[in-house]
Amino acid sequence: MTAAYAALVSLTHTLDQILHPPPTLHIIFDTDQIVSLRQKADFFVDFLENTSSTSGDKRIEDLQKRIGGAAYAAEYIIEFNVRNQILAESAVDREEISNLLFEGVHTSIQEFLFIEKELVEFKKDHVQHKNSTSTEASSLSSRPLLPIGKNTMVGFDDHMVEIMGALSTDEFHLRNISIVGMGGIGKTTLATHVYNNALIMEYFPIRAWFTVSQEYTEKEILHGLLHQIDNTNRNDAHDMNDEDELGDKLYKTLFGRKYLIVMDDMWDIKAWDMVKRFLPNNNNGSRILVTTRLLKLAADLGSCCPYQLSFLDEAQSWDLLRQKIFAEGRCPIELEGTGKSIAKKCRGLPLALVVIGGLLAKSKAEHWKYVEEDVTSAVYNQDEEFCMKILSLSYNRLPIYLKPCFLYFAVFPEDYTIEVLKLVNLWVAEGFIRQCGHKSLEEIGREYLEDLIDRNLILVNWRSITGEVRTCRIHDLLSDLSRREAQKENFILSGKLFNHLDILSDTEIRPTRLSINGGRWKGTKLMPYRSLVPTRSFLSFSKGDLTDYNAHQFPLLRVLNVVDRYPKHDVLQLINSRYVSCMGPMMLMSFSTLSRLWGLQTIGVKGKLILPIEIWQMPQLRHIEGNHINMPDPPSPDDVQKIILLENLQTLSIIRDFKCCEKLIKRIPNVKTLRNVCQTIGSNNCLRNIGLLHKLEELYLECPPCGGEIVFPCSLKNLSLSGCKIPWEDMSVVGSLPNLESLQLWKNAAVGQKWIPKEGEFARLKYLLIHKCELEIWEAENTHFPCLEILHLGYLNLKEIPSDFAEILPIRRIDLDNNSTNDLLVSSANEISEQRENIGYDSFQVQYITCGALIIWVKSCTNLVVCGGGHIGVIITSGNEKVETRVATKDVNPEWDEELTIFNPNESHPVSLTVYDHYNMDEKMGEAEFDIGPLVEAAKMNPNGLPNDTIVKRILPSSSNCLAKESSIFWEDGVVKQDMRLRLKNVECGEIEIQIRWIF
Repeated sequence: MTAAYAALVSLTHTLDQILHPPPTLHIIFDTDQIVSLRQKADFFVDFLENTSSTSGDKRIEDLQKRIGGAAYAAEYIIEFNVRNQILAESAVDREEISNLLFEGVHTSIQEFLFIEKELVEFKKDHVQHKNSTSTEASSLSSRPLLPIGKNTMVGFDDHMVEIMGALSTDEFHLRNISIVGMGGIGKTTLATHVYNNALIMEYFPIRAWFTVSQEYTEKEILHGLLHQIDNTNRNDAHDMNDEDELGDKLYKTLFGRKYLIVMDDMWDIKAWDMVKRFLPNNNNGSRILVTTRLLKLAADLGSCCPYQLSFLDEAQSWDLLRQKIFAEGRCPIELEGTGKSIAKKCRGLPLALVVIGGLLAKSKAEHWKYVEEDVTSAVYNQDEEFCMKILSLSYNRLPIYLKPCFLYFAVFPEDYTIEVLKLVNLWVAEGFIRQCGHKSLEEIGREYLEDLIDRNLILVNWRSITGEVRTCRIHDLLSDLSRREAQKENFILSGKLFNHLDILSDTEIRPTRLSINGGRWKGTKLMPYRSLVPTRSFLSFSKGDLTDYNAHQFPLLRVLNVVDRYPKHDVLQLINSRYVSCMGPMMLMSFSTLSRLWGLQTIGVKGKLILPIEIWQMPQLRHIEGNHINMPDPPSPDDVQKIILLENLQTLSIIRDFKCCEKLIKRIPNVKTLRNVCQTIGSNNCLRNIGLLHKLEELYLECPPCGGEIVFPCSLKNLSLSGCKIPWEDMSVVGSLPNLESLQLWKNAAVGQKWIPKEGEFARLKYLLIHKCELEIWEAENTHFPCLEILHLGYLNLKEIPSDFAEILPIRRIDLDNNSTNDLLVSSANEISEQRENIGYDSFQVQYITCGALIIWVKSCTNLVVCGGGHIGVIITSGNEKVETRVATKDVNPEWDEELTIFNPNESHPVSLTVYDHYNMDEKMGEAEFDIGPLVEAAKMNPNGLPNDTIVKRILPSSSNCLAKESSIFWEDGVVKQDMRLRLKNVECGEIEIQIRWIF
């Protein structure tokens, strides 16, 4: 059903696309016919959205498969024939192909009509069957009323104390208290321990437990509660069939008595709505305790903040695992290392720890190593039915529109940090998001993600100060669930390639989406292209050599996401592509064929991206991203009526020397994110025109001094400035922005000795960064920044932070750069922290952080020990941050010539480097460490004005470092750099050459 729904929604987008093609492409089609097909697609989308789960009903399952097949076929016919029209060399060929398109669409409409007719008959039969079926409640014996058996509880002691406190508080009104968390995290276990606690049993004379789960009736819930509360009249309750009669008995039984009712595993508000009118508010401290996976449901239920359970930490995980394996809790010392590693890989989920504990308790010591290698598989192999039953409930209960989005997490490798912008753009490109009202598809996609987060299926990795989720991840067990379900529906096939083995060899039909999470792609043989459902998406997260890839293998590809360089000629062959992301550079300035990519929405290049003038003829574009984008001015039209607006364009980042002239700005009216680096400002590049971008929410601007000659739109939420030298007295141009929540003033963004903000400005500002700006005196009151939460200061001559900041209620942190030498600021921050405590406000943090970016240019290796694979990569690690190069293909002298970036590394700790064989990750070809402290110290000196290549410091090789020869720290083009040649350790021979630089 999920695949059918996704195919239908995608079809509606393709039909809209053909109804509104780029004006430069002349696609021949019958409008009435396409509109008719669009109406049919909408009908079936509505049907699937309004159809409840029909698991086990073979007739409806067959209909759903036919709907999906018809949608796939219709989309294939349209995209295949449109592609051929675009590539056709003559008008005669285009006419011929348009006839084929007409015939194919006609066939699709007829197929949908046949299915619709069968659907009408099914609905008629279904209603008759429903009316003739008994509606008796199911037997209570099939539903557990209270969990049986002893459950070990680890790590939830604080939660238990808090919940018991909330249950026994002096508040007399009836209160709902909710425990929320992912399936398998221990909600029921925690509730059971609370329910059976001696103090709770004494405090509540009347207690009842009911497991709601998914299928229930009002009668069933009322029977279950009455059976536990009133054992003396059990038979009387059993003979009652009327819900109101049962409810009235429950009300009278509970009236005037103090009671605790647990409603375990709730999935919707209906169960509560059924029984709440029968639960008297006796004003005696009675309580309802609910467990659920749904945060929104918990919020809707109640009068008390939900208790959201978090994952266990590593120590707690090991405690729980050890207790499950060993009766006395003692682990042999020789197994402790492996055991802790296994516990860590369970990612803090009690369900996984309990299942693995049961397996290891019955396993020999030598088997532990095999479990450690693949914990997720071991969990499922040990008790697949139990785990799947618990976890799949969350998937099965999803509304149909969220299911494709959840299954899409199968494309990502395990434990992968997912950028939300990228994820949502992929969902849009795949066609999963149905248009609704005036919201953009991206806005709806973000709402979908928040819904999955509220359902405890997806984890927030980082949420910005403005509340937006920037990165997320998925627990390994749920990731495995998404892969299993996706593969079952031929929705996504993901895996690794090894030794030229084809992961597609076992499949009859090529999967719709293919994701490569590791291994060797070069040389892999694909099955012949024969499927009616072609592969539409190819995603690779493995830095390997992709030069064997050929666009002809995937002629109808819509999504291409690779982490390697990619031939631009192949990109230009992907006529139906909607999303293209790869490594750069990519020079397209001389290619007039880019506009043939009639559906292209997103193009992202990690490197330089030079675009042709045809980019202004592609109104379907939504996001253009690169490290350095060169975008030509739009052509001057012969006729003003022929001006093409890029109305869908939302992201333009990072563009160099973008001319902010009025005629250009008016061509991109709906841009929301703009990152612009401009070298010059003049009559053709007037920054005042930025104010014409009325939808702009995020702006990064690096430019020469502009004084006050700049205007910002009122829609801005995030603003980052560098180099523009706005006088502090003119800062009202920023402070008056009504929606501004985050402001970053980087080097020379503002100038002057004194800043006195004006009353009423910065009314919604939550985050303020001032770094390397002129500022000595800052006179401000707490009313000037009423919503400020985080203040970040670095490399300033500021004498003190305004003391009134202690009275800003929301403020929770002041960050000071760890490598700043301003003792006055440190003293001032600590004084504000003390003042805040003295006036009774919440605790306050002064944090010292390193603010900067380490850029490592990995050049080449020489004289490596020969390995069998000949595919060599480099991994560089600093703390928890890890970056890696692409894979080079020479054995002993590989070259990369690639830049990697690590943000905010700890300068006091060495950075480690590993050279490895791509096809045998355990085969290390050498390791090294290097110290970045001297480089950062040199950068702090800020040696402006020195001639290029001035050597600031020399470092000699010694036993305490890995240098193979003298290393020089030098000044070049305004940046401090350091060349290094490092000896590789733990191998016979080998050296690696790198250059590092530090940017504040």
